[in-house]
Amino acid sequence: MAFLQAIVQQWHKADLGYSLLLSFRRSEEIMQLFNGATDIKTVANLIAALVYIEGEPQWLTKESQDTESPLKNELVFKCLIISCQLLFIKVSQTINLNQAERLILTLSNVWVSQKRDDQSSGDLVELIKKIYSQVYSIDLESRNIIKNMK
Repeated sequence: MAFLQAIVQQWHKADLGYSLLLSFRRSEEIMQLFNGATDIKTVANLIAALVYIEGEPQWLTKESQDTESPLKNELVFKCLIISCQLLFIKVSQTINLNQAERLILTLSNVWVSQKRDDQSSGDLVELIKKIYSQVYSIDLESRNIIKNMK
């Protein structure tokens, strides 16, 4: 039975990744971030994996997620918040981020900049902006420490 539940969860995770991909593709500014080695599909699937890291989220119901259309902005914000928080924890433990993880932070910052007028998500916008700036200040500080050790 656990095997079937794992398969279903992987399916839902893939559906979330695809819905996120559809949401991100609507923004030309976000699409410009993906000129390098890491593509948008990889980043969207990584965000989905981070959202599902502790199991299937209760706030993500099948009714709220139509796999043939972009994810609602409110759900995209939640996915980005979870991803940014987990990446912040990783950085605060002095673990380096890979390119896809850095792109998640940059994508999140661009997304919230575009959605700044959305009144219902004002606190989420500020939280993502704060996480983004803190991650990069920690990263800069650790680079300076390494540089000074040489």
